[in-house]
Amino acid sequence: MADFLYIDVDAFLASIEQSINRSLVGRPVMVGGLKNERGIVYCPSYEARARGVRMGTSLFEAAKLIPDGVFLKGDSFTYDRYSQRLMNILRDHTPRVDQISPDEACLEITGLERQFSDWNTLAQKIKTKVRTELYLSTSVGVASSRVVAKIASEIVKPDNLTIVPPGEEKDFLAPLPVEKIPGIGRVNKRLLNEMGIKTIGDLQTIPEEYLTTLFGRNGHKFAAYAIGRDGPLIRDFSAVRSVNRETGLANDLTDRSLLLGHFYYLLERACRRLRQIQKKAARLTIKFQYCDFERIEGRATIKPASWDEKILYRQIKHMFDTLHRRRRGIRFVGVALSNLKSSLYSQSLILDQTEKNERLLEGIDKIRGKFGFLAVGTGRTMAMNDLYRHKVTGYELRTPGLSK
Repeated sequence: MADFLYIDVDAFLASIEQSINRSLVGRPVMVGGLKNERGIVYCPSYEARARGVRMGTSLFEAAKLIPDGVFLKGDSFTYDRYSQRLMNILRDHTPRVDQISPDEACLEITGLERQFSDWNTLAQKIKTKVRTELYLSTSVGVASSRVVAKIASEIVKPDNLTIVPPGEEKDFLAPLPVEKIPGIGRVNKRLLNEMGIKTIGDLQTIPEEYLTTLFGRNGHKFAAYAIGRDGPLIRDFSAVRSVNRETGLANDLTDRSLLLGHFYYLLERACRRLRQIQKKAARLTIKFQYCDFERIEGRATIKPASWDEKILYRQIKHMFDTLHRRRRGIRFVGVALSNLKSSLYSQSLILDQTEKNERLLEGIDKIRGKFGFLAVGTGRTMAMNDLYRHKVTGYELRTPGLSK
């Protein structure tokens, strides 16, 4: 039987800011934007959570709740580096590391018992190393299945370690709220609660056939998770399913060319990511939000699939001109590339024009990787020069965590 250790960094983004600036330790830190800006808090520290701020709280409301709080925009590139360092620490202990998200991973630890007297010793060693090298606290669960290890890591936060001995999975899960089961969100929780099913123990008494009638294939997962057995819980973090780049705007914009410039810039960032992972997009989505919060989305199928921003931009321009029918300012724009396909192509001696363009784009990516993203620019984004600070990683947009 395999054993698993699930590790989750506590308040990842805010904790990184406290790690970098030790004077912030113990203070209410909120990552997402500055106090006088509009938008939401993406990650509050536990000190901020204790004073009522949650993920998704508006910056305006957070400033009212904690006027003396520390409000930060955040830097996605710094967070990426910390994530990479975290995963390297975990792989120092075992190569069998499934990365779930930038700050979560599930480790298969079977066989490591020869090196450690017990799982508590191993877990404490990992927690200590992360705290010593990164100044980050973690919550850890250890169990004989991935799902129980994950749930155990969430029982008490922050700085938690919960070990569930083999054979005690059902008893451990039984008193917990049913929404602790992965995949049971607000809608499913409400449906189950209306049936009198409020705890995982209640769910354990429901026949699997009945759960599949209610929830389809998810019913099989819920039945397995309720008794501590693994289903397809852990997604492969490396298997990117879509690439999204979006940002809030500091001021409502009405200028069409400037709005299209933002779309093109976000598209450049998204396409660069596609080329890094050797994928092409067969579906394109744009989204924007008016100042009165009306949200508009448009989708298009791309044939053949592409990672070329010049090709995709033509479709964005057409969709935006079709969808944008109001004389109101826009406060948010975004681009999503999905239905990703492998981009492997043959290395022919005579390159067709598409392959030549792709080689050119890859060359531009190399230049930007060496000299900074803004080392190569285009007239479509030139108007953004006066709106944003320039960094080696590109324009410092309103929400840099979303626009990396």
